[in-house]
Amino acid sequence: MATDPGTGTKAVRHAGGLYRKTASGIASPFKKAEQKVESEAHHLHDVEQAGESGETPYIAILGLFLFLVPIVILLLVLAFGAYYLAK
Repeated sequence: MATDPGTGTKAVRHAGGLYRKTASGIASPFKKAEQKVESEAHHLHDVEQAGESGETPYIAILGLFLFLVPIVILLLVLAFGAYYLAK
């Protein structure tokens, strides 16, 4: 049974193309929203770095809050998980 050595490569390329089409179709509705959020985050960072706005302290506090919240949530999940397993 002789097979073409390029058959596997062609199949991989075909599957990769299908995956890209599917993934881009799923991600496309969120791409515009993601770009808006990134743009706003860059704008807020620029405002904070300039320090010329009255909102600068609030932006800094919000950044600190958004940094610490996931850490606190992770620690709570680990603590409750350890408690549940030790029980």
